[in-house]
Amino acid sequence: MKLACVAMMLVDIDIGNTRAKWRLSSGGVILERGFIETSCGDWSALAALRPYQPQRVRVSNVAGEVVAQQVRCIVARDFGIRAEFALACESVGTVTSGYEDPQRLGVDRWLAILAGWELFHDRCVVIDAGSALTFDFIDARGGHSGGYIVPGLQMMMGALFSGTSGVRINSSHEAGLAYGVNTDMAVQNGCFAMALAFIEKVMADDSRGRVAINVVLTGGDADLLLTYLPKAVVHKPDLVLDGLAFALP
Repeated sequence: MKLACVAMMLVDIDIGNTRAKWRLSSGGVILERGFIETSCGDWSALAALRPYQPQRVRVSNVAGEVVAQQVRCIVARDFGIRAEFALACESVGTVTSGYEDPQRLGVDRWLAILAGWELFHDRCVVIDAGSALTFDFIDARGGHSGGYIVPGLQMMMGALFSGTSGVRINSSHEAGLAYGVNTDMAVQNGCFAMALAFIEKVMADDSRGRVAINVVLTGGDADLLLTYLPKAVVHKPDLVLDGLAFALP
């Protein structure tokens, strides 16, 4: 009598500086998903997955060792297994890091690069519109060429708030490209216009005289930016989580 094959229960976690994104999946099907505020230290949402009896927990963490230890403890206590943490490295498969010291590349960027390459298997740029706005370029052979890091929308607005005495932001509308008729609107839309212009410039410069480069966009501000970007831009909200499968197969 042949026994049915039971798919493994996997928990993947992407821990950023502001919040953590997690998902529970089995056999490629997402069963549960959610967010945790990184700073609050309340990981009870993970403990609530205990009835599923996860067999592996894979983690991307850029929030530091204290947070990493919190996750290790709760995974060991509630699931009886060891959390697996992804690390940036010199290469995975045909993808090679473009950093002088590959371990200095943020693990979230590395995982997004791996997932971006898997998506296109061709020249592309991976853009993460999160706390920071990051760009990573991959050539047609899977080589990471390097990238850019600039402040994200909230970070830009925060810099204006902390660096001036007269600017106090109380967001009451969604950012866009209209001219601001009050300080809130002027700051929000100005920062948004800067971020959008940089993305458009990167896409134009890298595509000049060649076939348009493939672009994948992820991060918390991606939905807003997509409204003003070409339809060819691919939106992958879980790009870092997707990359865990290639770094920790």
